[in-house]
Amino acid sequence: MSTFLIFLAGILFLAGVLFIKPRAKQDKIWKTVIIWTLYVIFFVIACIGVSFVYINASVGHVKATSTAIFLFGGISLVLAVVLARVLGFIGGKKKIESLKA
Repeated sequence: MSTFLIFLAGILFLAGVLFIKPRAKQDKIWKTVIIWTLYVIFFVIACIGVSFVYINASVGHVKATSTAIFLFGGISLVLAVVLARVLGFIGGKKKIESLKA
């Protein structure tokens, strides 16, 4: 099972890179660096969370498993929302149509 999880993590990392790459090319280099840094931190936190939950669930530590789900899941969710906001998927500028009489 752990081999499958490692394989799945590699596939998801590559898919994320291919998804973000065309959208991350910004006119400002600092914004591009922030996007890639957020993505790597998000992915590392998510992988640490999955491995922590997997290890604790396999040995029967219910309290540690549930705590890890909320802790790492919450941090990953916050980072994902921030990354989506920086990339423009959430809260993008709305087009205001002017009415001409």
